[in-house]
Amino acid sequence: MKNSASPPHVALLVETTRTYTREILAGVRQYLAKYGPWSAFVELRSLESEPPDWLHKWHGDGILTRTFTAKMAKLVAETGLPAIELRSPNLCPNLPWVGMNNGRIGQMVAEHFINRGYINFATYTLDVEPFFQERVRNFVTELNNRGYKCEALPFEGNGNESDWEKSQSRLCEWLNELPKPVGVFAATDQLGVRVLDACQRMGIAVPEDVAVVGTENEETLCTFATPTLTSVQFDGKQVGYKAANLLDTLMSGKSVARETLIESPGIAGRA
Repeated sequence: MKNSASPPHVALLVETTRTYTREILAGVRQYLAKYGPWSAFVELRSLESEPPDWLHKWHGDGILTRTFTAKMAKLVAETGLPAIELRSPNLCPNLPWVGMNNGRIGQMVAEHFINRGYINFATYTLDVEPFFQERVRNFVTELNNRGYKCEALPFEGNGNESDWEKSQSRLCEWLNELPKPVGVFAATDQLGVRVLDACQRMGIAVPEDVAVVGTENEETLCTFATPTLTSVQFDGKQVGYKAANLLDTLMSGKSVARETLIESPGIAGRA
């Protein structure tokens, strides 16, 4: 049993392999520097990491979680501890959720292209997550509301080597047929990198003929691409800071809002 005077014991189930999630942890740290401390468990995690084996019998005080599987959602729920979800409300609908305003992201990209004089638009989509769909839906809706049409290509594949070549060939054909110049919105930075690779294969000038905007501003992907990828910025530090504040409130026995949306700071342009 913990000493009542000891700091709260908190598990941070947040992957450390991405720019956004590392910024979330930095935001939690900023909050703790001002209002802490916590006794916080943090481990190096990837998207595929299993929840810690000890979580089901842990006598802690709270959890910050980015939940990717039903198994993890069940384990977090079974602890009965105050918890904040940081990825999506879909697997943990009963937990308060803090995340980026995906609805606004699509509108921002549409405005970005229109303000630069584009009249042709397209989107490379990914339907595996509702928040990916929401980004694209709001991009298309904003364009339609302004009198523009938008071509769409859904991503198909599973990510292996043979699929890479097949999907890139399909993408090349699609890009070649689009009216130019065209603004292409990629639902993720991974898809944005694929679009840039296809342009490079086809000898399509970027951004003169095809301008590409990704989503999340994952630094490793965006700066590795040729040319580098312009992308919608996520404010991971603000997400982490706010989530820590809300978890502190929950651990004190008070209630919090079911949903807290953080706005994007803008679009990071790259040459």
